[in-house]
Amino acid sequence: MEELRCPEAKLAPPEVVIATEAPPPSLVDRYFTRWYKADVKGKPCEDHCILQHSNRICVITLAGSHPVLQSGKAIQRISYQISNNCSRLENKVSGKFKRR
Repeated sequence: MEELRCPEAKLAPPEVVIATEAPPPSLVDRYFTRWYKADVKGKPCEDHCILQHSNRICVITLAGSHPVLQSGKAIQRISYQISNNCSRLENKVSGKFKRR
């Protein structure tokens, strides 16, 4: 068969569309529910993010709007010494998978 061509017809080149899959959710997005607490202890912008795992354990983090993260500062150390007689490093853990 002969191809029919019309010199006056100017067709746009075909578009190339590549189907991509959305990236998988992060570990935090997959297993945690995010809760936010604004202005902790009445201090403006001192926002915290509470990550609640499906097993009801919570991890408390700084929210992205917290001044420490907004100013580009780095956290230098974390103290687990609550008082002279109480250190969270002395907490005992139990359970089958907690002893690693």
